[in-house]
Amino acid sequence: MYGRLKQFRSQFSESKALYFAKLDVQAAFDTIPQSAVLQLMSSLLAESEYRINKHLEMKPGENFREDASSKPLRKYTALAKPSDDYNTFEENLEAELAVGKKNTIFVENIVAQFRDRGEILNLLAQHVQQNMVKIGKKFYRQKEGIAQGSVVSSLLCNYFYANLEARHLDFLQPGQSILMRQTDDFLLITTEKAHAKQFLQIMHDGVPAYGVRVNPDKTLVNFEVLINGKKIPRLVEHHGFPFCGSFIDTKTLNISRDRERRKKNCKLL
Repeated sequence: MYGRLKQFRSQFSESKALYFAKLDVQAAFDTIPQSAVLQLMSSLLAESEYRINKHLEMKPGENFREDASSKPLRKYTALAKPSDDYNTFEENLEAELAVGKKNTIFVENIVAQFRDRGEILNLLAQHVQQNMVKIGKKFYRQKEGIAQGSVVSSLLCNYFYANLEARHLDFLQPGQSILMRQTDDFLLITTEKAHAKQFLQIMHDGVPAYGVRVNPDKTLVNFEVLINGKKIPRLVEHHGFPFCGSFIDTKTLNISRDRERRKKNCKLL
């Protein structure tokens, strides 16, 4: 978030007015149409076959400098590449796996697995469409939405909403606007007030093909605006706009931690 805000800030003078609008999608995981997300994912798998290599990442536990007996953290990660991509493990480490990571040991697993496109899509369809929930002594199959908390739910949600942005929010141009999202929490910062209002209008009207409905009570802006005849809650007397545990200064775009997130420290109008 810091890197994107810094780049956006460098594109215009600080005297330029900035319009903030954030909103939350209601029951995001429960409203994503299963058929639509599977169709989208089928278009993303470009290779006929993939080679999957697992490796182990180990790093010191928390407070390892103060507590030498703390146990190291272990994480197994899989990396999928086209079956005809034979870059070595060391080359992958240098290009992507080890970038930005410190105090980490990487251990390669020599044996690779191969999966073809059809097999992957079939596994994904089973994961989405055959999720079972036990209530009492009865089992129910989830017919709407995707399983929240599954190993791929956040990934599917992010791809799905990215597709929504590309199709319905393409009027937001780089240099004028920056759209950030944490799963189902959207934040738009723009120099164009009309674009901020258009964004709010589209999302509040809903996008049925994506199962999108906005929670009006969780919408917040820093300017006066009416959407469908209703006044949207506005941040006043406070320059720090809250988003995902941080405050973003509405003038400078400086970012700081929201250390009192649970307290209602913003006056809404």
